Amino acid sequence: MKEQAKILVVDDEPGIRDLLSYELCSHDYQVVTAVNGEEALEKVRKEKFDLVISDIKMPRMGGIEMLDAIKKINPDIEVIMSTGYGTIETAVSAMKMGAYDFVQKPFNLDEIFAIIEKALEKSELRVLLGVYEASKHIFSSIKLDELLPVMAGLAAQILKADDAVIMLPDREGRLAVAAAAGLNDYKRKEPRLLLCERGMDKGAQAWKPVIIDGPMDKDPRFLNIGGLLDIRSAIVFPLVIEGRLLGVLNVNRTVREAPFTASDLRYASVFCAQLAQAIHNATLYLELDNKMRELRQMQSQLVESEKLAAIGKLAAGVAHEINNPLAGIMGFTELLLQSNELSVGQREDLQSIMEQSQRCRRIVQNLLQFSRRKTGKTETINLGRLLEASLQLMNYDLLQSNIEVQKYFPDDLPAALGDPAQLEQVYLNLIANARQAMEGKKDAVIKISASSEAGQVVLRFEDNGCGIPPENLGKVFDPFFTTKPVGQGTGLGLSISYGIIQQHKGTLRVESQVGKGTVFIITLPITRDPSSMEAAL
Repeated sequence: MKEQAKILVVDDEPGIRDLLSYELCSHDYQVVTAVNGEEALEKVRKEKFDLVISDIKMPRMGGIEMLDAIKKINPDIEVIMSTGYGTIETAVSAMKMGAYDFVQKPFNLDEIFAIIEKALEKSELRVLLGVYEASKHIFSSIKLDELLPVMAGLAAQILKADDAVIMLPDREGRLAVAAAAGLNDYKRKEPRLLLCERGMDKGAQAWKPVIIDGPMDKDPRFLNIGGLLDIRSAIVFPLVIEGRLLGVLNVNRTVREAPFTASDLRYASVFCAQLAQAIHNATLYLELDNKMRELRQMQSQLVESEKLAAIGKLAAGVAHEINNPLAGIMGFTELLLQSNELSVGQREDLQSIMEQSQRCRRIVQNLLQFSRRKTGKTETINLGRLLEASLQLMNYDLLQSNIEVQKYFPDDLPAALGDPAQLEQVYLNLIANARQAMEGKKDAVIKISASSEAGQVVLRFEDNGCGIPPENLGKVFDPFFTTKPVGQGTGLGLSISYGIIQQHKGTLRVESQVGKGTVFIITLPITRDPSSMEAAL
């Protein structure tokens, strides 16, 4: 059944009021009357009207003055002006003030009803236009953090509410406020959650929207919820697609006295259908984006693994070819240095040869280590203790460089399985890299932290050094890539670390901003053996 439109008839002549009341009621309109503009304004402030029909000439407050005041209270109420003494100037004045139309007395009832229908259609179209504007916002963005605040504001505007709240379920399925309009205080948002949780009508087949009218302290569902006392009327509208609850829209009237009606619920259903679709689309996009990111990461790791394997084979061959002649050079140099017949210059030259040969030997050792990637011994590792041991080894260098170390390893950090010597090498490489990135910097800090997330231990090594340029960020794990001066690095430390973490079925990645610093992030699987975990404590 179509909801009755509510019309306010304002006229100081009893006969006109009675005539219009009778005829309008016979056409299934709900009618309220007032004898002058002042009484009409009181009724408009307290009740919701779809239309006002008013005389122009009335005692105490005339129709034109009343029209101006009504439009200030509620610009959406359509007003039809009438008079038996009208002039063109009067009609123009009324239309400028926002009147929908102007009719002469005595009335032609057919004409009156035609104007009423058109005026009510205009009100309906205005709401539908608001819903259309909402749809444009919905399809203009797929980011919920941008979309939802706009939609909350539009919900309050379209449904003539004083506040609006959009709630989404969290990972545990509990509702949480995602966006709000007209509510700046968290203490007012929290009771809205309880209103929705207790007020939603979960039917046998589907979630159903409801209108809840105050006073809220008289409703047993909302006893002891003090933050709801200001609500005069509320709509709780579940956002559902394919039987799945995606969220809830709650709109409330706290200042406006008129309660929500079936018409408001109908407008809300159109609006919420679009809002639910927008949330659904945004959720699907986010899931797709996450899967694409995972796929790109897997592809990158695969390419990196294949590249490292190929370079590893090459490195092994080069190292073996260099190792034999290098051993000969170092052996003969050492023999010559034992002679007592060398001049000072000759001895200095031979020592230089020995130093450079030793450097070459270290490079060869790194090459062999990089190429072999041997699986070390596997045992349960307390990652916090291993860090302390690594920091002890680096303590002198860190003190000399005036670097502060801040570490946070929680006592209940789960254990990991692996080779302590290999993981210690990774620690040392990352700490050494951070130290070199902050060389000469004041207030240099290395932050090392650990946490447990989704079955993995996550380790972060963060510095506030010079950072890595974007063009180099994708090369840091490449063998032999280094930005250090010649003779100060082989470019194998991070490559070796990357390989070690891969062997431990973990990941190593880097994030950096030039001038702000760099963070290396390690993930390692948690051991599931309770006895091993106890042994690591």
